[in-house]
Amino acid sequence: MIKFLTKAFPLTLAFLIAGCGFFEDEVPEDIFFRMTGPSGSQVTVIYSKQFVAGVNEIGETRVEVFGADTVVHTLPIDTIIDVTLEQRLFMMATPVMPTDTIEVEARVDVDGRNIFLDQGDLLPLVPWQFLYQYNVTFTADLEVII
Repeated sequence: MIKFLTKAFPLTLAFLIAGCGFFEDEVPEDIFFRMTGPSGSQVTVIYSKQFVAGVNEIGETRVEVFGADTVVHTLPIDTIIDVTLEQRLFMMATPVMPTDTIEVEARVDVDGRNIFLDQGDLLPLVPWQFLYQYNVTFTADLEVII
């Protein structure tokens, strides 16, 4: 009986560990981005996976973008970005018209988990910015260099 228990225990332990997600890969694959607002409103969004970001001694996060795509969207925006290789994403949005103020709601999910949900005004001189990098924490105060 003891021999059976000693042989069964490692097997049971292996099933328990496998069942609890111990061996699952947590590296992000996809970022889902949705921005809603008045239908037909146009927004310019800069998307980048090519940047350097870090927090300085006074708590500001500095983002230096060295490669990006700029896209003019008509709201609503509903897109999925593959981040499997880079494991990071920077987005910055402004109204296309420099005189427009647009009330928007933005949502960002990483592999189906919501990590950002907020609403507010999108202003021409105060862009909406979002910064994500796997296993790195940044401050909300961003300084962007493009």
